[in-house]
Amino acid sequence: MKKWFIVLFLSILILGCAQTELDVPAKQYDFSSVIVNSGFDKNEFITNLEMQMKKEEDLFAKGDIALMLGRLKNNHELIFLAHDFYYRKIEFSNNWEEKAILFETIASLENSKYYYLRAADAWRKVGNKFRSKLALKLSFNSNLDLEFDLSELEDYSFDKKANEGIVIGNSQFELTKDDLIVSQTDRVTRDWLSYQLQNPFSNNILKTFSERLTYPEEELLPEIGWHEGARVSEIKDFGIEHKIATSTIVAKYDGKWYAPNEEGIFMFEVPEDKILYPTTRFFREDLAMVVDTHGINMLVDQAMNYKATAVIGCCDYPGKIKAAKYLSDKGLKVICNTDRFLPELMASGANVLGSAPFKISGDKLLFGDRPMEISLNEPIIVMDTVSEEYGMSYYDTPARYFSKLELEGIDLNIIPVEVNDFDQMDKVIMKARLKNSNIIAIRLFSLGDYKGVKKWLEEDSRHKAILFHSEAYPYGYKLAREFQSQTSFDDINPILI
Repeated sequence: MKKWFIVLFLSILILGCAQTELDVPAKQYDFSSVIVNSGFDKNEFITNLEMQMKKEEDLFAKGDIALMLGRLKNNHELIFLAHDFYYRKIEFSNNWEEKAILFETIASLENSKYYYLRAADAWRKVGNKFRSKLALKLSFNSNLDLEFDLSELEDYSFDKKANEGIVIGNSQFELTKDDLIVSQTDRVTRDWLSYQLQNPFSNNILKTFSERLTYPEEELLPEIGWHEGARVSEIKDFGIEHKIATSTIVAKYDGKWYAPNEEGIFMFEVPEDKILYPTTRFFREDLAMVVDTHGINMLVDQAMNYKATAVIGCCDYPGKIKAAKYLSDKGLKVICNTDRFLPELMASGANVLGSAPFKISGDKLLFGDRPMEISLNEPIIVMDTVSEEYGMSYYDTPARYFSKLELEGIDLNIIPVEVNDFDQMDKVIMKARLKNSNIIAIRLFSLGDYKGVKKWLEEDSRHKAILFHSEAYPYGYKLAREFQSQTSFDDINPILI
């Protein structure tokens, strides 16, 4: 350890920093909002969380449960209990990154100069200069001089016109056992919304999440699984190394939150509901650490520092798309199974795949490679929605994609069909029959969706389905593999013919 660091370390020891009230910067935030907006009853959620507290053994996870309960119940004693769990966890950890996060967690609760300094030292050992410098500045309450890059995505365009049609789904890439894939934490190693709060660095990859609380067992399909966790599990089982990106720093500027790149430049906007996860640590009103990372926008710093070759995470927000393009430009392969805003990268050439299926191909995993040719005059039934009901917005992904194609001058024969609730795939199928269309562009989510599309595909081998926002869910996953020659995905780099 350098002499200057020892001097600073000793000076902080002498100064001390204890305070009687914990978690002060977080008190202005309503941590129940995400729970209520997700359709959960707050009191029932607290009861179930209390039950989980009794079962959990890992001290990191127990600390997070106590922190959540303390915030939701406005119970200061539970915050102190969380602090104790975090403190005790430190001595059992052999992971310097985990230690750094625990030091920062305690520092955020106490506003502790001493623990910020310990975090700075731990991040130095990890090799993350940005995090080490930031913790050091926080230890002295210095001016952070944060740098922001608020630039927006470029407008991309095709370099030629489509005279006859397009080929969708030809894009592809491979992963081998030499690759390293980095994922978000939420819906991979943890799912706080369904009380699954193990250590974020756990090797136990989850495959079912909040849907396990409401779905009948016969519809859950745990053998296929849900969300990024299930896909990561399968990728890991193939022998590809996986790392979790957890505890990303976020900073507020002009009322919006941003996550950084590997150099500490805050450039990827983060929606506020992710900031308001009740496990988030607040250093200040405008600076926080999101433990349960959710989205490609929160993976950049870790992916670059880990020297990852691929990432997988949510792409349902513009800031996530900006991060996907950034990582693609850095040479990474990007998997965005939840792909609502992916059409913003249309014609960009980015190495980003949306709801693309994958399969074993020799000693590789092959992603994409589902070419489907569509002539300009061929009628395409395109699903859309304007519903604001929770979870319904993803059904507008097909319309977003084809609207973007139209904006880029691709004059296809689009016939929209609006759905306003779940399990309305029959509207799409009926319109396809009425218009004698062989192609539907859909989001496939539920068992009802699956049954309707499966029956229609079985009727005629010419019937085709382009899947959006579907690969993350077991019924979309299942249909794409049962009808490999009749399905494709939201290819952002289609071939114009």
